[in-house]
Amino acid sequence: MRSVPRIVLTPEGKAALGSIEVAKPAPDEILVRIRKTQVSAGSERNAYEMSRSSDTKIGYTAVGVVEETGSSVANYTSGDRVLIISPHQGADLVNVSSPSNWGGYAGHVPDGVSDAQATFAVLGDVALHGVRRARPYLGESVAVFAQGLVGQLTTYFAARAGAYPVIAIDLMDERLERSRRNGATHTVNAAREDAVQAVHDLTGGGARVVFMVARNPEVFADCLKAAARGGTVCLSGSPPGTVEIALQPEVLRHELDILGNYSLDYPAEPYHRFQWTRPANRAYVFDLIGRGELNVDSLVTHDVPYTRAPEMYEMIASGPEGWLGVLFDWTDQS
Repeated sequence: MRSVPRIVLTPEGKAALGSIEVAKPAPDEILVRIRKTQVSAGSERNAYEMSRSSDTKIGYTAVGVVEETGSSVANYTSGDRVLIISPHQGADLVNVSSPSNWGGYAGHVPDGVSDAQATFAVLGDVALHGVRRARPYLGESVAVFAQGLVGQLTTYFAARAGAYPVIAIDLMDERLERSRRNGATHTVNAAREDAVQAVHDLTGGGARVVFMVARNPEVFADCLKAAARGGTVCLSGSPPGTVEIALQPEVLRHELDILGNYSLDYPAEPYHRFQWTRPANRAYVFDLIGRGELNVDSLVTHDVPYTRAPEMYEMIASGPEGWLGVLFDWTDQS
């Protein structure tokens, strides 16, 4: 056993530094020394604001180096760089005997993709799966409400799929400027103009596909109103709570399709038809980054030592201004 640092959420509602004991790997496990973790701001802010009676772990995206392998492990060797599903902590064990789309996942990071870049493969998979589910066709109009990391990546994949126009909506100009670089053909600052009306004006009656990637559940009603008759609204964000919608005018009479994008394991059809499992999506994201077609470096605003986690979570909790992609560096665990 060895003790490694980790980030915890305290009962007082704060992020703090703690530690966890990590054992040597069992026969089917690999021990990964973590070098970078990424904050998933929507999910983690939800956790940050929940009540708890004891310290709890947080986070789920990590990149590191295989430090030791169990006796039965065949496809990993010491020194391999891997993307794993792990909380924010200095090392973790992964049982690779029965890999699935989520548990037991340890994806090899290719040369040419940095540790920081590799962390984007998990949220990239979320965005990509949402675009696969909503299926915007070539030339179909798309609106993406909110331009956090998943929103930025959704904008990119919608544009790559051939959608036009691709309209990015957010409250912050700094995020909308990044959206332009990620494929948005038009941007709307919802703090200054009516986003629903702007989408209707730009599309001549509403977007064929609307992605709800906002944390505020009330934005969902605007997404429904911004959709064209017979359009699709895909919920790709992680909004807490509930929202009131008008079923008759906003859903029924407009014959909208409403999709949820939250799959731990893909169903057999229709997405698995082309083998687009979560690991396959993540490998595709790696490939796009490695070929220079997906620029995730521009999405990182903070790449800081893990010891600054309390400060980072306070910043995130205060609102979206001044940050976008937040990474923790674990290379110095002294």
